[in-house]
Amino acid sequence: MMPATAFQGELMLAGWSETHTGGAKVTFWLPDADALDTFRSMTVRKGNTAGQRFMAVLVELNDDDTPKPVEPDKPKGGTLAQSAGMLCDTDLFQTYVVSKTDPEAGLSRNQWAADYIRQFCRVNSRADLDHSPTAKQLFGQLMADYRAWQQGA
Repeated sequence: MMPATAFQGELMLAGWSETHTGGAKVTFWLPDADALDTFRSMTVRKGNTAGQRFMAVLVELNDDDTPKPVEPDKPKGGTLAQSAGMLCDTDLFQTYVVSKTDPEAGLSRNQWAADYIRQFCRVNSRADLDHSPTAKQLFGQLMADYRAWQQGA
């Protein structure tokens, strides 16, 4: 036997809230007042209080009414990404990067160092250093080059 459908249609997110007394709450705008009639009669049957349970599946829509695809979670950076981030903050590494390239106008030395690491290791984000074997190897090579430069500096 098929369950009765209480509501089927498009909703728009109106807001959300979370409090220690009220819990987590999501509010939606219905397309018109007629869509509210189903819910009005439900609270009347329960003594003017809400509390009915529903099962819902919500899919976010694009402007053209097609389902919005789920974007995969970006990998989080681990120890290599953290090391690369701290390295970019040091004056000595920034000087090393400047000695290897011509800094791009408009970028700070920190940004230029971060960009240099991404280009050298062929990644879009320093977080990728911990997830790509090739990037790990290239970062190791970069660190060896940097240490050799320090010895000669």
